[in-house]
Amino acid sequence: MAQKRNKKVAVVQCLGGCHAEAVIPREGLTGDCRQILADHPDGILKCKWGCLGMGSCVTACKMDAIHINGLGIADVDRGKCVGCGLCVKACPQGLIRITTPEYPIYPACMNQDVGARTRKDCSAGCIACGICVKNCPADAVRIDNNHAVIDEAKCIACGMCAVKCPRGIILDADGIFTVKAQRQEE
Repeated sequence: MAQKRNKKVAVVQCLGGCHAEAVIPREGLTGDCRQILADHPDGILKCKWGCLGMGSCVTACKMDAIHINGLGIADVDRGKCVGCGLCVKACPQGLIRITTPEYPIYPACMNQDVGARTRKDCSAGCIACGICVKNCPADAVRIDNNHAVIDEAKCIACGMCAVKCPRGIILDADGIFTVKAQRQEE
């Protein structure tokens, strides 16, 4: 079990990476995420909201706390992250946010397509099935624009939504309730 943290930490709201179908392969592309979007305004993934994996956030981080992982998405080293927010500002997709110890649960998908389209374009995307909503004892989870959204003012950080999510896209910044998401990476 992960040790409880006592500081703010950045989280990336995307599990796509190699799970998202590419329109333009990343190999051979040059530049960071902002440059890629300038060169390819329609994006390089079928999921228009996914992590581009070209490292704008990596370059912005002064603590060497964020890297592009083997799945092709930004990954935060919680031990190094100080929660400064430079990566948040650097991400042109708006996928990185800062969590606090009080609100560690977050959906790792911002895709706004309907479930069938999401399932086709990304094997790790939220399909807006509503299981998280039905299982939240605090009524803190809702589906908004076809993806899960957690109201931090209501969330009691019980992790029920993370445990019940059939796609494993609701994660815990403390690493306690991420069983299904870990299986996807194996």
